Amino acid sequence: MTTPVQQKIRDKKRTPQQILDMVKSGSWIQPGSVGGDSTECMKELAKRIGPKLKDIELWNYANFFPHPEFQAVDPMQEFHCFHEYFFFPWNRKARDTNNVTDWAHWGWAMGMWFAHYRFTNAIKEKRGFDWWWNAATPFDEHGFANFSYGTNNANIFSQCTKKTVIEVRSDYPWAEGGRFNTINIDDVDFWVEVDCEKHKWPQINEKAIKAKPEEEAIAKHVMTIMKDRDIIQLGIGSLPSACVSAMTDAGLKDLGIHTEMLNAGLIKLIESGQVTNKYKTLPADRGKSVWTFAFPVDVKWYYDTIHRNQELAAYDISYTNNLHNLTRLDNMIAIDNCVAVDLLGQQCSGFYEKRPISSSGGYFHFVSFCAQSKGGRGVASMTARSKHGTSRIVPFLPEGSSVDVPAQLTNYVCTEYGIVNLRGLSGYERAAALISIAHPDDREMLEKAAKENGLLAPKFPVSMMPVEGKTRRYPSYSDRRTYKMALHGETSGFDWEQGYQIAK
Repeated sequence: MTTPVQQKIRDKKRTPQQILDMVKSGSWIQPGSVGGDSTECMKELAKRIGPKLKDIELWNYANFFPHPEFQAVDPMQEFHCFHEYFFFPWNRKARDTNNVTDWAHWGWAMGMWFAHYRFTNAIKEKRGFDWWWNAATPFDEHGFANFSYGTNNANIFSQCTKKTVIEVRSDYPWAEGGRFNTINIDDVDFWVEVDCEKHKWPQINEKAIKAKPEEEAIAKHVMTIMKDRDIIQLGIGSLPSACVSAMTDAGLKDLGIHTEMLNAGLIKLIESGQVTNKYKTLPADRGKSVWTFAFPVDVKWYYDTIHRNQELAAYDISYTNNLHNLTRLDNMIAIDNCVAVDLLGQQCSGFYEKRPISSSGGYFHFVSFCAQSKGGRGVASMTARSKHGTSRIVPFLPEGSSVDVPAQLTNYVCTEYGIVNLRGLSGYERAAALISIAHPDDREMLEKAAKENGLLAPKFPVSMMPVEGKTRRYPSYSDRRTYKMALHGETSGFDWEQGYQIAK
């Protein structure tokens, strides 16, 4: 016997062709974001873009699933426009080749709301997006689908759209929450079934990724400021794997995870048994690894890890990336890649020298606000030189570069040549510290530029450089593990009682 819920689910099923039959010229479409990527509807849209279906605007927030067909059918974006907030290679190519595709900063919980305030409305018919297409699991017997890998922005998008289409993927695991990780059939206008064989996720053997020697060196430097019970956030790339190997070698125990992206490195760390989440200072998350999105580039491994796993909690981005939550997680450490740092301490991760690389993503708030917790650290990591052989530590960020973390909020910077803490340093000290971890062949150039521009004293020796815990009255990380930035009306940053106990 068919239940009312089952009947409702059946009544709302459509084909991608039927969905596109309803799309009109001038429509604004949100095609999901990382982990929630639309495939069926996007592929059908690409077939129809042209004189009969034109002025289509796609408000794209980091689709990892590639859609190069849009470049093939409309390379100059005559009939459609991509508003892109986080570039991946397939859409970066359109920008580099044809100088098309809009770009803006994407990331951090408040930032997503800032970008979407004009689209939201309590009255559905007045919302900014005409369509929202988002991947999710099959509906359960109660009429709920789970956003799985793409929980991150779904709660925001749901408040911005007139029509919601769920693209059901049978290869998506049910991610336990958390919050805002499900949607009910009553809140869905239509759903389509995804052919998961036809629209397979790009597959990468992440387990086989081997870190480069310079990444292993970076990881070793990061280990000098890590201890048991740290709460970890790792960014994207092969560096996380190097960091996890270093954590394993160091025998770190009772670690916790609070991250935007759940990646191979963190999954390996969970499997190692080093993660217990026992000592999280957000009580609701004690015993759980918190995350908001993932790229299932190893479908079986990710599915087996995530499906119905009560030790994981999938939250919306407004929770994982919330600056207030990050400042309340004791001993939080964020380790993220950046593009360049200048001698003022300004960091760039999104738009460099007039070219979009990706976007801020989670970089700004994790690097900035993890460092505000008690014992917290934000680590900007990078190789000393780019793949083009240019220094990543520069006198000043070049024209046409975004400042993703301002100098005032900078904390640790790490290359294969060392790790330095810029917090509290004067201008001379800061420039000297950064020069010390630049590529040896670039240091003379940097020192010369620094002196010419008043960033180093013309006569005072560079050897005055502070070394954390060793020289120029600079305490070690261990000395400051009980220190917290004085926030929210607090009068002192130091835990005097804890300091007394340690001294005793």
